[in-house]
Amino acid sequence: MLDLLTTPLAVAMLLQAPGPQVLAPLDLDSAGADQPVSAGGDEVLAGSVLDLRRRPELRLGVPQRVVAQVCREVDDWSSFLTRFHPAAFQAFEFWADEQLLWIKEEFDAPQARLFARRGSRTAAVLAAASAHDRLELQVVVREMHAGRAWIEVTEAQWSDQQTPQGTVLHAIRALDLMQRDGWTLAISQLERALAPDLPLHVRAALERLRAECVAETEALSRD
Repeated sequence: MLDLLTTPLAVAMLLQAPGPQVLAPLDLDSAGADQPVSAGGDEVLAGSVLDLRRRPELRLGVPQRVVAQVCREVDDWSSFLTRFHPAAFQAFEFWADEQLLWIKEEFDAPQARLFARRGSRTAAVLAAASAHDRLELQVVVREMHAGRAWIEVTEAQWSDQQTPQGTVLHAIRALDLMQRDGWTLAISQLERALAPDLPLHVRAALERLRAECVAETEALSRD
């Protein structure tokens, strides 16, 4: 069972993004297939950060559209023999859009380190973003080195739908209450979590939790 963030720990985690993480292994079979979309007359693959973990060598030099959640800017890294030297690039860690950040295992495992050229508009957009901001990115796998894909972000913009930190915090509180059979209070927390204009998959996950709480309260009322 996935570990859930406890409420005191959740507050600390939401105030400061986590430190460097080793990318966790993924169930690659669960990643969705790439879909072509049109961008400026050229066909660009629309996929996921998780897709970039699946045979990234097949995507070398191919632009791809992804949506991802900002984790943090990386201050120091080894560029090895790649072009991504800190003097020329800024680095950022991202959670995949599919990751539900009220679950500790997901929160602790950002799934991509992406790079933007220093001085570019893209780097400025990424640097201005806060943890949990949901961005639409155009990315290109530039190199394969040291067993990983080195990926450049060439375009970035905020997505219309966001999963704000408040939603994550209310969901964490709800899960804590659910573990202590506080079903009615959990429903209240989930309703607050659901208030913003959320991405559909986030809303669906929270609605499932709310439905579980409602079912438990109804079962208790029948006893």
